[in-house]
Amino acid sequence: MRIDDLSDAEPKENAGFASLAEVSLQRSAAGREKKSDITDTLKSMRPTPQYMRPDASADSDRMRDVTPVRSTDIVGYWNDLRALRPLPSRDSLQVSDLAKRWPNLILFRCGAANDLRPDTTFATALRAHRPSGAGAVFEGGAEISALLSQWILTVARDTALQSAPCRAASNFDAAGGRLNYEVVALPFGAGAVDHVLCNVEFAPTAT
Repeated sequence: MRIDDLSDAEPKENAGFASLAEVSLQRSAAGREKKSDITDTLKSMRPTPQYMRPDASADSDRMRDVTPVRSTDIVGYWNDLRALRPLPSRDSLQVSDLAKRWPNLILFRCGAANDLRPDTTFATALRAHRPSGAGAVFEGGAEISALLSQWILTVARDTALQSAPCRAASNFDAAGGRLNYEVVALPFGAGAVDHVLCNVEFAPTAT
């Protein structure tokens, strides 16, 4: 809504008060028929805005989409969460959103002396929100799963020590051939690292 500029000029203190007190003001008949000077201005102003109640549904055709662009890379997602802080908080993780974009996640809780343990509560919530048909990376057999888990844990420990994201790749022999993996480990915490989030994916085979 446009607001007309109003003069900021203020009269000097007590200027003209004595002379104005003795002036007799009279309004002529012609003056009563004259329109106010702001009539045209008021006509040109837009209607008063209407505020929606919190429970009222918004008209999508009249609303501008202000949803921030979501990062497609998990490191970019981590950067968005931390903003200007050294590290993002573990509480900023939304499992329902993460499971749709990165279904193969492992969250570690950091204890004393770099003791990292999987966060079972996060794992349960992730399985509940994981879309059907999402391929699991631990399907290479028991031996591959053990070696892969140990490798991921090693990367997570290094990430906790460095307090910085880490991207690593490795491969393991399986019954059906060599399997290539990539893990991205991301630190979380307030001041010190208290959680490490790892995203595990199949890496493309080098040609």
